[in-house]
Amino acid sequence: MPAIALGTVQFGLDYGLTNQAGCISDREAERILRCAHDQGVQWLDTAAAYGNAETRLGELLAGDPYFSICSKLLPTLAEQSALALAPRSLDNSLTRLRRERLDALLLHSVGDLLGAEGDALWDWLLQQRAAGLVGSIGVSVYEQGEIEALLARYQPDWIQLPCSVFDQRLLASGTLEQLVARGVKVQARSLLLQGVVSLSPERLPPQLGALLQPLQRLQSAAQARGRDTLSLALAWAAAQTALELAVIGVTREQELQQCLEAFATPADCDWASFACSDSKALDPRQWRDVTRPN
Repeated sequence: MPAIALGTVQFGLDYGLTNQAGCISDREAERILRCAHDQGVQWLDTAAAYGNAETRLGELLAGDPYFSICSKLLPTLAEQSALALAPRSLDNSLTRLRRERLDALLLHSVGDLLGAEGDALWDWLLQQRAAGLVGSIGVSVYEQGEIEALLARYQPDWIQLPCSVFDQRLLASGTLEQLVARGVKVQARSLLLQGVVSLSPERLPPQLGALLQPLQRLQSAAQARGRDTLSLALAWAAAQTALELAVIGVTREQELQQCLEAFATPADCDWASFACSDSKALDPRQWRDVTRPN
């Protein structure tokens, strides 16, 4: 069973298709972090691009070393040099987080490694690991092709990738097992697909119609077991032995408690029946025209 990592994008941004709370308050953030600590959650996932999430974590944690922190360098624009910007991005993250080192540092964009500066940038990452400024290094990816191109050149400690009870493409292709065989640890994000797994089918935005039948099937399976769809979605994640970390973002302490309970309660389902193959519906980067449900 993977361990849970608390995602913190909502600490710095109004993020998530179904997020009605917006960027969470300091008081609620304190409650969430306290709950995570008390329930044995050890990893926090953050990024320089998550608004002021790193700054708030630094203030709220005040140097408490309990949590292991994984952060990501700022993604670069086409005309920028990732290699030139990386040292400042790392220094800024350490300053904001009030840490002397990060437990894991990821590149937010795999394209930074696959371009002309890739080898030099990878060497820089290795140097930070050797110097002890970061405990491990890796990359955030979106697609199987990116993983294949990355592994043809480098051996990361971590790969963070999207998967969910609806998005089982990397599981079905054998990619997750291949990563484990290569000694790469996997962080899974988008497990709740920005809250879509919790929507009733009638509230699903029409632009995400490809998810309607999978969502209906998930709802029927949940009702038959006396559970809700969020609970089954997290039970699926807990059953994925190829995952090292399951990144889950919440906006309230109660939501975190609910997620932790669901994660710890297994279920027996025909998991493959909930899979969707529509890449646009599964990729929030392509949701620019998707209306937020009421």
